[in-house]
Amino acid sequence: MRLKESIMKKRVCIWILLGLLALSAGCGKKEALAEPEIVEEVVEELPEVIEEVEEVEDLTGKALNPLTGLYIDENVINRRPVGIVISNIHNAIPQIGIEEADVIYETLVEGGITRLYAVYQDVTGEKIGPVRSARHYQLDFAFDFDAIFVHIGGSPQAYNAIKNLRSPNLDAMSSGVAYKDPSRKSPHSTYATKERIMEVWEQKGYRTDKDPSFVNKFDFSEEIKLIEPKKVEKVILDFSNYHYAWFDYDTDAMNYKRFQYLNYKNTGTGEHIDEGTGQQLAFDNIIIQLASIWTIKGDSAGRMDMNLLTQGDGYYLTRGEMVPITWSKKSHNEPTRYFDINGDPLIMYPGKTWISVFPTNRTEKLLFE
Repeated sequence: MRLKESIMKKRVCIWILLGLLALSAGCGKKEALAEPEIVEEVVEELPEVIEEVEEVEDLTGKALNPLTGLYIDENVINRRPVGIVISNIHNAIPQIGIEEADVIYETLVEGGITRLYAVYQDVTGEKIGPVRSARHYQLDFAFDFDAIFVHIGGSPQAYNAIKNLRSPNLDAMSSGVAYKDPSRKSPHSTYATKERIMEVWEQKGYRTDKDPSFVNKFDFSEEIKLIEPKKVEKVILDFSNYHYAWFDYDTDAMNYKRFQYLNYKNTGTGEHIDEGTGQQLAFDNIIIQLASIWTIKGDSAGRMDMNLLTQGDGYYLTRGEMVPITWSKKSHNEPTRYFDINGDPLIMYPGKTWISVFPTNRTEKLLFE
């Protein structure tokens, strides 16, 4: 009996031991943990923000040019401008030194040709011309700016006007204001220089600064609003059978390129070039001033006259647009004024200006496209 119990106890112990071993093995058999997924941090590269800093022009020592509304050396602002009569006949082409002019007038003279009057607030050219003879109505262009009048000779009417109006003038016929270029044929061989102009100016003792009471001819603004403008990309000025001129608007440069045909030779591109720079003349503003123009009765050379001491109509072109305007000049000593259709002073964009004085009896030859 005791033996049987002893065997039974041993069996129980064995089973317990086996159970513990099995339990121990079960507990030790652990499921492997999954390795954590490694997520690479993605850093988004933002585009570099570069702030555009507007370059501010250094205006130290600068002031606004009353002829253009653009900045130039402040030391020349109060100086009287210089106006030079320039030949524009076929034999005088190419001209030189006229691209730097702030304002250029074009008017008819005898024979159906035109002559230019170039105005400089700060004349700097070492060669300007060809300089030609004066016509009396060109003196009004000088008075428009209180300018010194540079020419070589002149018509009888011009010399009378110079005397009667006491116009300050530098005549190459009686002074060293210009020299002869032997490579050019007379009478288109006379050229002025800044040095000669200043030297003779001083010799003559003419006033060098503008009259303090003088009122500037032009008004400028970067922001103007034209009244009911028409889009015009080309203007044709057919002055005569001899002279045909036009301006094409350059949309990229935002100015008007000058062209002309002379001496019935309507060939080539017609580009009006300055010999000194090789550049075509270009202008920010075009003024067409309609005026009564006629041949002087009894004049042996068929010289012209025009009424500029009155009022009239005209056109203003800028930045590809055109508007009608009016003009008025009350006396020789007062500048010509321009007005919009409401009668307010004409405001122009800053820049160079070309003024064509065109005959009222030929307006059918004035074309806008």
